Formats: sequence, structure tokens, C-alpha cells
Amino acid sequence: MKKTVEKENYLKIIYKKQEKELPVNVTSLSRYFKVSKSTVSNMIKKLVVMGLIDTKPYKPILLTSSGKIKATEIISKHRLIELYLVEKMNFKLDEVHEIAEEIEHIENSKFFNRMREILGDTSIDPHGSIIPDYDY
Repeated sequence: MKKTVEKENYLKIIYKKQEKELPVNVTSLSRYFKVSKSTVSNMIKKLVVMGLIDTKPYKPILLTSSGKIKATEIISKHRLIELYLVEKMNFKLDEVHEIAEEIEHIENSKFFNRMREILGDTSIDPHGSIIPDYDY
């Protein structure tokens, strides 16, 4: 996948909405990202062509198996970063999300594997969410 932060953010939000069993459609994504429905539709078309999501008219947007793998990677990185920032760098809970948003897009597997090694138990993030197991 040609990496862009925007595409990864779409995958991440679709994953989170599906995780909570919330409907995922153009309208819900438009509201979440605070962009027009046509902007969302354009991104959806790109993600469909890339084989990361599947959708049909009047049906929910679903991650494909490839899309779920990529989204799981992004979510895992984000939650691992938040845990590291709280546990090892003494950041407060309300400070870590924005930092993790920036760092989660790094593509260096050594970085994330080392972070996991330093932390030890990395099953739950500081907000109580499960950190998906992922081999970076």
C-alpha cells in the first residue's frame, strides 16, 4: 500500500467503528472527519481499488482481510505508543493521543518491537483498550 497518513486514518476509524459494532458509511465518516461526503466517497473509492475495503451502494463499508491487517497494525502501534508514553515517559493520559497520532505512521519494525520489548506486558493500553497482537 502506498502509505499516506490520510488512508491509514480512514482504515483506523473503520476498524474502531467495526470493533464497537457501529455502522460505517459515508455519512458517519463524513461526520467523524468533518469533511464533505464527496471527500469521503473519493477516499472510499481509492481504498476499494487498493483492496483494503469493500462496499456496495446502501451497504456498510467493511474492511477486507488486507484492510483489517493494515488497520490492526496501525491500531496496535497507536495503543503501544500510548502505553509507552505513559509507562516509560510519564506522560499524562490526556497528553498521549495526539503524540501517538503522529508516531503511529512510522514504518520501522525495529522501533516498535523494541518498544514492546522495553514494556514487557503490552496487552492493554493506558485507556484500558486491548492492544492487538501484531508482528511489526
